[in-house]
Amino acid sequence: MSFLNVEDIKKSFGKTAVLKGISFSLEKGEVLAIIGSSGSGKTTLLRCLNFLEEADGGRITVGDDVIFDSSEGSRKSEKEIREKRLHLGMVFQSFNLFPQYTVFENVVLAPKILAKERIFKKEDYQGITNYREAVKMINDTANSLLEKVGLSHKKDEYPCNLSGGQQQRVAIARALALNPAVLCFDEPTSALDPELTGEVLNVIKGLKSSDSTMIVVTHEIEFARDVADKIIFMADGLIVEQGTPQQVIDNPENPRTQAFLSRFTQLQGN
Repeated sequence: MSFLNVEDIKKSFGKTAVLKGISFSLEKGEVLAIIGSSGSGKTTLLRCLNFLEEADGGRITVGDDVIFDSSEGSRKSEKEIREKRLHLGMVFQSFNLFPQYTVFENVVLAPKILAKERIFKKEDYQGITNYREAVKMINDTANSLLEKVGLSHKKDEYPCNLSGGQQQRVAIARALALNPAVLCFDEPTSALDPELTGEVLNVIKGLKSSDSTMIVVTHEIEFARDVADKIIFMADGLIVEQGTPQQVIDNPENPRTQAFLSRFTQLQGN
């Protein structure tokens, strides 16, 4: 059985069906790139995977854990949703950093809150039952992650003093700090100037070598070709085509995929 299994995910807003039955699987350490035009359902899919939206139907498993099953029927509590959300980290288009906190504080905030909640309830945080020990581990992890994204020298700065690319790199470190099983990126470079895009994409490329399982919604087709193990092309809430980069990008079979990639090629040529 695959590490991540997404089965027949459906989501509607009112009478508008946005996801019409999305299914795919990933092995541990694989990278999936999702491409498609605006309005195809890509972001809604990520939001359903991360429980920012509740899917209307389907099933999601991570490892041996069933984190969503619409057949169960009952709505989950906020606490249950928070726990399930820990399986899939999320990096947003617009960074979403807390402006009142430094770079370091942004990275450690959520893990420290989670550690305090669990240890207060006589549970453990990543195998640790002493809060002071947990805080030390969290601080060490944050320093290591900031070094990984090339921002150790900015740890005491506030987000307003960072470029957009630096802010997105902090957002990646923050998502990694909770040690998610799968890391999701929602068009992580769409809010960046072209000259800042490369630094963020290079960080994501670096994560691939660290055996992270990732889902990247992106409009960077060349990046998807270079980094992804699998590609999904979505249109109108459906997966129109999926396969390896060589299959989907280099040799697409579906006319809609062909038309989308042709437009991309034309834009690149201008």
